[in-house]
Amino acid sequence: MSQEIQLNPDLDPEEYARIFREVGRVHIPEILTPESADRIYDALTSEVPWQTNFNDDENGHTLHQAQIEAMTAVQRDLLTTHINQKAQHDFQYVFNAFSLSDARTQGIHQELFINQFLDFVNSEDYLSFMRTVTGFKEASFADSQCTLYRPGHFLTDHLDDVGGKNRLVAMVMNFTPNWRPDWGGILQFIDENEHISQGITPCFNALNILKIPQKHSVSYVVPNAEGGRYAITGWLRKGTPPKI
Repeated sequence: MSQEIQLNPDLDPEEYARIFREVGRVHIPEILTPESADRIYDALTSEVPWQTNFNDDENGHTLHQAQIEAMTAVQRDLLTTHINQKAQHDFQYVFNAFSLSDARTQGIHQELFINQFLDFVNSEDYLSFMRTVTGFKEASFADSQCTLYRPGHFLTDHLDDVGGKNRLVAMVMNFTPNWRPDWGGILQFIDENEHISQGITPCFNALNILKIPQKHSVSYVVPNAEGGRYAITGWLRKGTPPKI
């Protein structure tokens, strides 16, 4: 099996560009070749060194697996309670992640296949496709992080418009087979009346693109969810690309 990650050659970017222009977001199924999607899923489920990310006021925190294993059951329960309490009134999230962009900058874990995804989303083939779909001709690079939502994980509503990041669109590429909507983990879009205007169920080999700023969230994953919600997320950005 080839290890090169490739776009599905049968996709018509103009078809999705029309939808994006109308509503500011678009869902693109079968974004990669089947071989590429299968290889990425294998990597996500077998080789990624997952960390746990959560928020506390203005600060994001990362716990490595060894740190979590060193905690007592009481400490883990207290942390979960703290995270959930902060979510009642403030922006909050908790999920597993592995930043491909940070790993590249730090020069760690570069032997892993999954790092090829960062090269893929910064390839001219992918960037050209994205420029056509979004209309952002100034798009010059993308960053990426692997994400895994397990039972108890969530991401409250936010806009993604972080100052100084020059983000144009958010990208969520799903690699989640056999997921039921009632398990949660739904990518939700929230309108000006605080209603959910659209919800997209995790699926396999599909890309969701949304223009920034746009209020969205990931709903709570219920305790009886089977398996995990796997995706690689990131942002299409303008400006000087970092050295990758």
